[in-house]
Amino acid sequence: IMVSGALAGVSRTPFFRYTVRYTVFCDGEVRVSLNGSVKENCIWLPRLGFEFKTPYENDRFSYYGMGPYENYCDMHHASMIDIYESDADSEYVDYVVPQEHGNHTAVKLLSMENGLEFEADGVMEINVSHYTFRQLYVTKHKDELEKDSATNIRIDYKNSGIGSASCGPKLAEKYRLSEKEISFSFSIR
Repeated sequence: IMVSGALAGVSRTPFFRYTVRYTVFCDGEVRVSLNGSVKENCIWLPRLGFEFKTPYENDRFSYYGMGPYENYCDMHHASMIDIYESDADSEYVDYVVPQEHGNHTAVKLLSMENGLEFEADGVMEINVSHYTFRQLYVTKHKDELEKDSATNIRIDYKNSGIGSASCGPKLAEKYRLSEKEISFSFSIR
């Protein structure tokens, strides 16, 4: 299955044009290949990847990558590559203002305990959470945050670093997802 598309803000020209190929094999494996181009004068992207929903109870997982703590391209020196086990609630970080949490970099394999297995051709970034990106974005205070009725799995090509100009200097260029040609593939079993 080939899907060609573009990502854009409301009433804006597309900033990312892409083709995704889904190849389904007889044994049920699905191979996902993304190839795309970012608009030349586009600012850097916060993240780029895929989101999947599974039943709420399917929240235990193991992975081979950077851990055991959440880590990003600009915040990973306390982490090391190994095999780790966790669950969505353990990945949550209780920030005063709800926000991104529980990311893991340099991941080769993610195995959900009662479900899917994701394997990158190279490496990927992952996140398993009981909160959607949208919930974290719109909720302003942690006491207002409500869990989703599903377990949310993100398989990302990359995330930009977490530094920002909101409470400090701008994110250094080396930690920005500013590539113009993107190729990313992984398998789902």
